[in-house]
Amino acid sequence: MFTRNTSLPFVAMLSLLLASCGASEAPLGRWEGVSESTNWLVAVRLQVDPGNVIHSTALSINVSDTALPERARLSDKIRSMLPDEWERATSSKVDFVNNVIRRAGGFAPMFVYDPGKGTMTFNFYGGGKHAEHVKLHPVKNFMVTD
Repeated sequence: MFTRNTSLPFVAMLSLLLASCGASEAPLGRWEGVSESTNWLVAVRLQVDPGNVIHSTALSINVSDTALPERARLSDKIRSMLPDEWERATSSKVDFVNNVIRRAGGFAPMFVYDPGKGTMTFNFYGGGKHAEHVKLHPVKNFMVTD
């Protein structure tokens, strides 16, 4: 069994190890992206503030059985709606562990940060299942449409 003198360094080392695996501060900034796939049009904005607080909005349209001219119209529409939706974005607290952003106490990954590229990937869930990965690029200012 451990004695008091031998268990103290063990406990200190274990504490440091556990602390290094814990949550950390998400990178601060703004990201934006649009994805157009066979089934979905998705537009996303993300802002990360100090204290692991995010503001985000995502718009999606299922376009699986949509003709090309209508898809083009819907793509323009979803992009033009993003600034208005951003005004209604609410803030929420998140956990950031191993470059993954999840709702505080949540399980499903919302965003994944790539520190090498500075990008975020949004995990879009449509129809109750994971549907798309949407690549978000860092921006100084969000796009504005007229």
